[in-house]
Amino acid sequence: MLGILLAGCQPSPTLPGALPTAVVQVTHQVFPTASVTASPQPSATPTLRPTSLQELAAQTYGGRLIERIGIPAIAVNSPVVTVGWLVDRTNPSLAAAAEWDSPGPAVGWVLTSALPDRPGNVILYGHNNMYGSVFRNLGKLAPGDALILQTGQATWQYQVDRVVLLPILGATAGQRQAYQAYLADTALPRLTVISCWPPESNTYRLIIIAYLVLNP
Repeated sequence: MLGILLAGCQPSPTLPGALPTAVVQVTHQVFPTASVTASPQPSATPTLRPTSLQELAAQTYGGRLIERIGIPAIAVNSPVVTVGWLVDRTNPSLAAAAEWDSPGPAVGWVLTSALPDRPGNVILYGHNNMYGSVFRNLGKLAPGDALILQTGQATWQYQVDRVVLLPILGATAGQRQAYQAYLADTALPRLTVISCWPPESNTYRLIIIAYLVLNP
């Protein structure tokens, strides 16, 4: 499963500005510090108010949005959807912790991360043991394997640089800090793909770091 705090989380039809303080407490939340700023081009004609986060992202980013991800080594060919976050203020022990929306059977692109056509850290995540388990075999990837992102405009190919496994439940301060570092913005184009591990307990976070090797 993606996490004990994600069930029933509904995306908000507004682009988040700044992310709340991250607290790595649950089995599959993502807390990037990266941000992407973009605004729809002014239009002389009125537009309908978007009814979902995906519609808002499409209106904002257009063909720049990631539509699919392919990972040939593990036979993944999945649609990519936009995911946002909500702030959980109901539990005092999770001060301003972010809850990330579930991408369901698809792969989620974190709204506050980069897109392939700009330098920065593109962050994607998906389930490993529910909704079709799109990333069940993510841990089988090895350095050199290819990841292919398809946007509405072009195809971008990345190559796995390393596979990282970090404990999440009961993690030390140093381990939480290490996890945060993988989610920070980057000067060079990078792809960070995340899921839980293992499927039986979700006590670790599996992180794939890949770098751009082929761009349009």
